[in-house]
Amino acid sequence: GEPSLRVNDIARDSDVSVATLYHYFGDREGLVVAARLKQFAGSTGIYYDEFARAMNAATTSDELASVVRGFFGQATSQASRAIRFLRAEIVGSSRTRPQLAAALREVQEDLTARLTAVFANAQERGLLRSSISARDIAEFALTIHLGSILTDLLAGDDDRVSSLDPIFSELINSVFLVKS
Repeated sequence: GEPSLRVNDIARDSDVSVATLYHYFGDREGLVVAARLKQFAGSTGIYYDEFARAMNAATTSDELASVVRGFFGQATSQASRAIRFLRAEIVGSSRTRPQLAAALREVQEDLTARLTAVFANAQERGLLRSSISARDIAEFALTIHLGSILTDLLAGDDDRVSSLDPIFSELINSVFLVKS
C-alpha cells in the first residue's frame, strides 16, 4: 500500500538513484500518483481495441447486443474481481490526493471519449438509439465497470456470479438498441 512505499526501496529496486526519482516525480507524492495512475490505467478491465473492433463489425442490433452484453458481463465477471477492488482502492485514495484525482479524471475522460466515439458510430449506423447521447452511454458503461464492485461487497468471500447479467440484457434490449 501507499503508506509502505519507500522512495529508497523503489530507487534500489529500479536501479536508479533517489535523486533521479525526485527529478522525474518531484517528491514522494508524485511517485505515488504516478504508480497509482499506472495501476489504474492498466486495470480498467476494458479491452478497448477489441471492443471497438467488435462493435464496428456488428451489422445488426442482435450482433451489437451480444457485444455490449459481453462488455458489461466482463465488467462483473469473477475473473475481473481483483481489478475492481484495485480500482476502487485507487479511487478512494484520490479523495485525499488532489494530484491523483486530477490524473484519474484525465484517464476517465480519455476512456469516455474513446467509448463515446464507438457508441456514436453505432448510432450513426442505426443500431443504437440516438435518444440517449453516445457520451451518456459511455459514462454509464464506465460507471458499471467501477460500480460493479458493490456486487462483490454483497457477495463477501463467496464466488457468487453477478446478478446483474439479466439486468444488462434487459437494459440493452429495451433502452439502448434500435428495434428493426
